[in-house]
Amino acid sequence: MLAGAVLVAGLGIALGVVATGGSGGGSSAQAVEMQPVSASGQEPFTDSVANGSAPASASPSGATSAAGSAQSPTVGSPTASGGTVNGDQPGLYGGTREVASCDVPKLSAYLAANTDKARAWAGVEGIDSSQINGYLSGLTPVVLRQDTRVTNHGYENGQATPYQAVLQSGTAVLVDNQGVPRVRCACGNPLTPPSGTGGTYTGTAWSSFHPDGVVTVQPAPAPVNRIVLVDQATGRQFDRPAGGTGGTDGSASPGASGSGPSGSQSGTGKPSGGSSSAPASGASSAPGSGGGSGSPGHSGSSGPAGSPGGGAGSGSGGASGNGSSAGSAGAPAGASQAPGTP
Repeated sequence: MLAGAVLVAGLGIALGVVATGGSGGGSSAQAVEMQPVSASGQEPFTDSVANGSAPASASPSGATSAAGSAQSPTVGSPTASGGTVNGDQPGLYGGTREVASCDVPKLSAYLAANTDKARAWAGVEGIDSSQINGYLSGLTPVVLRQDTRVTNHGYENGQATPYQAVLQSGTAVLVDNQGVPRVRCACGNPLTPPSGTGGTYTGTAWSSFHPDGVVTVQPAPAPVNRIVLVDQATGRQFDRPAGGTGGTDGSASPGASGSGPSGSQSGTGKPSGGSSSAPASGASSAPGSGGGSGSPGHSGSSGPAGSPGGGAGSGSGGASGNGSSAGSAGAPAGASQAPGTP
């Protein structure tokens, strides 16, 4: 009898099943699928629409590079112990300056050509299928910097099938204007906030995984007009207008927040696309709810904040500095980047 029990336990380890109650308890019965960066996961809606492989995350130590400057500081991991974080927290997400991590036009075109999937996908996001293209254009391509809990949705028999998942740090996602993950680019699946905490983690854990390090993103108190990201190669901050595709990325000062007023930005970047007005789904509060909590905009010449999506570099993400900070010139890297492509 004892030998049989040992054999069963050994098989569980061989299959890569990791069991834990996590934090908060109360939901220990539900399965939580562990999804590595490039894995398609359960019943993917589409083939991958992620752009290239994710570069290694910048060191969380916060050490400044040799070429560091006051306008591009390094930042560490958003939180070492996991838990709940606001979607507008600077450094929560990463990316590569002037490069989008997800091919939005490719995803939009696929859903437009597959109406059954489009209806199921739109239903998860709380919109009509005719609104998908506009909704996607308002989302911002970023890369997770910490393992993140979500409700993922596969596609099976004409319906979206929800399940709990933890996405590995380095995963390319699209976030809404309150910083909440809405799309996983490796499979095109729609995402909503997670249901409960804890559970039984299934699948093979990556080497850095620890249940106590998993974060849950809650909506920012107010819609943001720019998101402060961390360059994965250098660890230096930059900001991206909400809905931006990389062409209007700008510098960010320490402690910059997404919902404060912003100055003007010169440059010739592509229009970034406006924030989506589609209703948020799941536990996320609707855009515009709550009071703004962002820190004040950068110092320099004042003026009306540019709206997300402003063309010719008039988008709201630029740091004003002394009122003359130059914006990013030209289109984002990569021949596949078209206007509106994150």
